[in-house]
Amino acid sequence: MGRVAYVFKIKPELKNEYKRIHDDIWPELKKAIRDCGQRNYSLFFRKGGTIFAYLETDDFEGGNEKLNNMDISIRWEKMMDKYFVKDDDTALGPEMEILEEVWHLD
Repeated sequence: MGRVAYVFKIKPELKNEYKRIHDDIWPELKKAIRDCGQRNYSLFFRKGGTIFAYLETDDFEGGNEKLNNMDISIRWEKMMDKYFVKDDDTALGPEMEILEEVWHLD
């Protein structure tokens, strides 16, 4: 099992709306995320608009590739696009920076 952490930015003024949408995340999207091998998935907000994400998976790249090609994920990312701060406006979804794990206590 691998642990993955990454950060991306949202527009800070849209934080409450972003959180509300995630409070009611589509059940079929949750199922798709799980079906792609991602679990124990959490998002945390830091002032300034940075989102810290953590999840566990056996194959992050493969799972993300599968998820990113699913219609449910494409529709979700298109709906969420207005929240993301990014340099490439043509990219679907947030611009993620994968973080290097330094230490872990089990």
